[in-house]
Amino acid sequence: MKQKTQKFFPSQRSREKGKVSVIFMGTPEFACPSLEKLIENEKVLAVVTQPDKPAGRGRKITSPPVKIIASKRNIPVYQPKDLKDPYFLEKISLFKPDLIVVVAFGRILPGKLLDIPGFFSINLHPSLLPKYRGPAPIPWVLIKGEEKTGVTVQKMGEKIDEGDIILQKEVFIAPQDTSETLGRKLSYTGAQALIEAINLIKKGEVKLKPQEGKASYAPKIKKQMGEINWKVAAWKIHNLVRALNPSPGAFTTFRHNDESSLIKIWQTEVLEEVLNDEVENIPGSIIRIEKGVGFFVKTGKGSILVKQVQLPNRSRINAYDFIKGYHIKEGFILGG
Repeated sequence: MKQKTQKFFPSQRSREKGKVSVIFMGTPEFACPSLEKLIENEKVLAVVTQPDKPAGRGRKITSPPVKIIASKRNIPVYQPKDLKDPYFLEKISLFKPDLIVVVAFGRILPGKLLDIPGFFSINLHPSLLPKYRGPAPIPWVLIKGEEKTGVTVQKMGEKIDEGDIILQKEVFIAPQDTSETLGRKLSYTGAQALIEAINLIKKGEVKLKPQEGKASYAPKIKKQMGEINWKVAAWKIHNLVRALNPSPGAFTTFRHNDESSLIKIWQTEVLEEVLNDEVENIPGSIIRIEKGVGFFVKTGKGSILVKQVQLPNRSRINAYDFIKGYHIKEGFILGG
């Protein structure tokens, strides 16, 4: 594998303080640690993020988390609807940045924008590329039952997530990690990786490494993907539940008063021991109820303990409280 070493000569403005000048592009909470690290260590000239949009039950117009941080630090914020707009591109060009740093921005960036910085544009991706390219690597590593993942700082090119690698860091996936907890770990590891990568750039020690190995794709998660199939193995259901937590949520249905209702399942645990109750029941059957804890469900292979659930327009509750509230007994079938 041939590595390419590139020298970097920062602008006069940034070189005087030993910092590089950066345009930061990001939107969600995941991008915030990276922005904060860059503000602390480099010169952030401006922040580009998605437009404000309605959020929550009240559909109140809400600013992206990245905008909130930038505004508090008096950093100029741009929220273009069209990234190809000549006026916007000219504005960014006038900053004459050394680097454009992209972290979970949420849209495809045009080549004219990526070509603006004096050196190049870099991206923090939350997977060990070339595995899990695409918009949703964090839930997909959980769905697939991976035991480790990581972050990649890459030089951005014409093809999405196929740029040369500057730096990678591994992150261990705990058995009870959800997309929320794993995303938090990756966001902080990624922020540190960005700073390390930029330091290599400043020292002229970057060795660009082409992506090698089998590539895989992590498509966007859709709500309907959350429906639980109780006929598959317990560990697959457990992985789906934690992958779709906090959004959009894994779910099943249950019948009450001759009506079908939806219930989201937020927390589960795979049972290692074999329950005698499993033998005569079909997948989806509640085979044991444990007071104060939750209920066990038979699956296509093994059983799973459901610990936290949520009914429509309600808060999350302990799964045993759901059992009590609906007077559900052992033998009750979910997903019917």
